Amino acid sequence: MKKTLRKPEKLRFKAEFDQVRLNGKKLVGSAFLAVCAPSPDGLTRCGVICSRKYSLLAVKRNRARRLLWESFRLLKEFMPACHIILIPRRKMEFRKRQEVTRELAGMLAKEGLVPQEIADLPPEC
Repeated sequence: MKKTLRKPEKLRFKAEFDQVRLNGKKLVGSAFLAVCAPSPDGLTRCGVICSRKYSLLAVKRNRARRLLWESFRLLKEFMPACHIILIPRRKMEFRKRQEVTRELAGMLAKEGLVPQEIADLPPEC
């Protein structure tokens, strides 16, 4: 089965981001922050915020976004219906995708959103 990330699985509007920030729980990692909130629409959706505060270079910001989107794409099938916002920190600049996925899986497992087995051995597709 091909795992893809479609438009309905992305948070797109300011009101959606505000709702997650208002009702969500902040998870702090070394490479990024995550804010998780229950899903009002029954879908697992994600949004990535990467401003110029992360880096002035668009190439670095885009790489950070790609790493976070790919990590979410690999883990979304194991997650319950929730909305999540991912915000990279500067330490993520030199991380590989496997490290980012492992950290996201660990944070979500600690919160009880994915099984512990997934955090121990995240998918590597």
